[in-house]
Amino acid sequence: MMSTIRLGAQKSLSKSQLEAWLEGNETAEGPLTGIDCAEGGTVGTFNQDGDTPSRAAIILDPEGAASCPAGKTRVCGGRAYISGTCVKVLVCR
Repeated sequence: MMSTIRLGAQKSLSKSQLEAWLEGNETAEGPLTGIDCAEGGTVGTFNQDGDTPSRAAIILDPEGAASCPAGKTRVCGGRAYISGTCVKVLVCR
């Protein structure tokens, strides 16, 4: 069974700040496996048994992107706070 940890980020983070937060936590905790909005902010779930990813995760708005851009693979879909608003996101790397 995969060992995971859930960590929270502030609602007020911009997209680039949230990506930096994800990168820091993937380095410390392991790869991202899920993302969602919670009352306190964005919650990321990280696989503590996984190796640190070689490429940073990027956040896309799935309203305009049905899939990851060429050369990128899907990490997960979910919701995240971007500058205080909970939106649907697609996370790729």
